[in-house]
Amino acid sequence: MKSLLVLLCCAFSVSAWTQDLNTALKLQNSEQYEEAEKVFQDLIRKDPANGNLYYYYGETVLKFYLADTFSISAEQFANRAEEIFQEGIKQAPGNVLNLVGMGAAILMKTSDTTKANPYFAQAEAAVPLTMKKKEYTPEKAVILTKLAAAQLFGRVNRFQKAINYLNRAKIINPNDPNIYLVLGEVYIRQNDASNALFNYNQALNKDPKSPLPKIRIGNIYMRVPNINAARPYFEEALQIDSTFAPVYRSLGELWTLAGRHDLAKEYYYKFLVLSGNTTPAKIRYGNSLFRAKDYAGALSVIEEVLKVDDSRNYLNRLAAYCCYDKKPQELEKGRLYIETFLKNAEPDQLITRDYLYYGHIMYKLAKNDSVLLDIAFENLKKAYFMDETDKALLSEIASNYYYSRRYTEAIEMFKLKAEKGWAAKGDPMLVGKCYYQLKDLQNADKTFSDIIAGDPDNIQAHVYLARTYSLMETSPDQGLAVPKFEAMIKQIGTRTEDYKQELYEAYKYMGYYNYQVGKFEAAHSWYDKWLNLDPGNKDWQISALLAKAMVDYKRKDYVAARENYRKVLAIDPNHKASKQAVDDLTKVINAERNLR
Repeated sequence: MKSLLVLLCCAFSVSAWTQDLNTALKLQNSEQYEEAEKVFQDLIRKDPANGNLYYYYGETVLKFYLADTFSISAEQFANRAEEIFQEGIKQAPGNVLNLVGMGAAILMKTSDTTKANPYFAQAEAAVPLTMKKKEYTPEKAVILTKLAAAQLFGRVNRFQKAINYLNRAKIINPNDPNIYLVLGEVYIRQNDASNALFNYNQALNKDPKSPLPKIRIGNIYMRVPNINAARPYFEEALQIDSTFAPVYRSLGELWTLAGRHDLAKEYYYKFLVLSGNTTPAKIRYGNSLFRAKDYAGALSVIEEVLKVDDSRNYLNRLAAYCCYDKKPQELEKGRLYIETFLKNAEPDQLITRDYLYYGHIMYKLAKNDSVLLDIAFENLKKAYFMDETDKALLSEIASNYYYSRRYTEAIEMFKLKAEKGWAAKGDPMLVGKCYYQLKDLQNADKTFSDIIAGDPDNIQAHVYLARTYSLMETSPDQGLAVPKFEAMIKQIGTRTEDYKQELYEAYKYMGYYNYQVGKFEAAHSWYDKWLNLDPGNKDWQISALLAKAMVDYKRKDYVAARENYRKVLAIDPNHKASKQAVDDLTKVINAERNLR
């Protein structure tokens, strides 16, 4: 009787423990990560030698990060998970799942397969290829499934390795739906929707009462996007389990795609309520609104949380993001939030986007403030050097330096782009312009000449090359830019309508150069080209006529000069200088006639 009571108590204890573990895993699957962590912590206090508890606790931490990679730190969460897995290895050295967890955490933090592989190898040794069928156990299939899932962490996704693990797991336990869920994830990461759908349907066949395969299938159709195909799967998932919070978030995303923001908010709110309407649930609600690009709504929720609980510093980060992304922007508020976050954050909590958003906010606020610009560029560069694969950001920094008239720094960034093989077609032109603005005429000459050698029809390069040579001149009669402008004019040919501005500059220079060297007929000819370049441009016509009058006056043809001034007055009767010139020239002409 006594032994029976002991047996019953043990059975009750195992049942209660299993129930609690299932509760924690359901919270994990429902993306209620903070609540799941609390349950795992409680379970570990009760049963500190149970290795599975440490693994699933660490896995929850990793999944917490994966659910919000935009606003939380991979390093911070990977470090937390590593501590849990290491404790699991210490407390239950025979449980290899924590070795799998260590490998996954390393990949998430650093993508370093060399460091992760020894952990995976030790875990895999527990499931040898030469096993006999009688040695097949569900636990060994779980090890292989978790090994496969771990290969998807970090930036190095080893798809074939994952598939090999899963194929072995299927042989051991072909009825485990989790194997097919992970297979579906492997294929969807490879953009192979057909194989992903097949495996999610297999998971559904193995466990028809789980909403997860339905949600995964619906999410595939949302990627297309095919809202009408996705919607029935989400609705069927609700029929399976109307309390499963993630399906409401997926429906919120679906209606966001459809442009029905009223329905989207309704489903996001249901997601909040089903998640318990706790502070963590509100935070996830705010994250969902942020992902749905409802930045004003997300900011409102986050600020509501911060009023009663400012212990979660990362909310300051997300609030800053919202302030920048919402319309209208709230840049000063965003600056306060991001600076508060950075002040209170540990180094391993910082992510690229923190510096990126701080840089963007300060760049927008800076205008002509050099101090704020310094802060902006400092942070944009920090963001880039945290992720040197970000081609778009490096281009942005280079361009922003250029448009902020920080030409030396712009050249440095454009050169870095070129070294990485990322140079855009227009980059050499901007580099040449930087040299031009810095009066580094030798490098400007070389840059524009190289551009023209590779692309003779780049008229802007011709213009800047000619300008560069004009800056080299020590006197107006040197004419160093003459052959450069002539080459440009020749290249333009008959396309005068397309290049009026460029030709205006060339005609003006050529006319003035010929005037300076006493070639008055040639000067007249260039100024006539300028005069006729655009009959609708009165400013150009007046300037060209004044230039012609100047040439005529220089060669003492006062009648012709007066006629050009009169033509100016025909265009602008109130042109004072021309009125005075007509009067003065008339006196000179009359005086000359009287002398005869």
